[in-house]
Amino acid sequence: MRNLQPTTRASAKIALLAGLISITLVGCESDGGTGSPGIGTVAGAAAGAGAGRALFGSSPAGMLIGGAVGGLAGNMTLDRRAETRRQQEREVARDAEIQRQLDFERQRALQAAEVERELEERRLFEEWQRERAAQQG
Repeated sequence: MRNLQPTTRASAKIALLAGLISITLVGCESDGGTGSPGIGTVAGAAAGAGAGRALFGSSPAGMLIGGAVGGLAGNMTLDRRAETRRQQEREVARDAEIQRQLDFERQRALQAAEVERELEERRLFEEWQRERAAQQG
């Protein structure tokens, strides 16, 4: 029975590492890195705590230190990158809105100029008709 304990402990460590890798991958998976804020910190802390437990046994201090380091690493990599991407997307959206507004203003000015030209043509045509009527009459 004593031989089963090291094998069970090794299997538990492997299962724990596999679980941590899964949690980390789930934390990384998103639509272009714009996941929920803090997911990188949480995933990193979970992975770090698991790694601390795997390295230092059931030591609470090892798990806390691993969680803190993992959370910091997750925040610095995933969360900051996601925030940068969200900021860039907001800037692109703002630029697109400004471009739409400029296009609208340009189109409105073109339409106003077209209406003005048509009114001028109508005025000139009516003036020509009056002159022609005066010459014939």
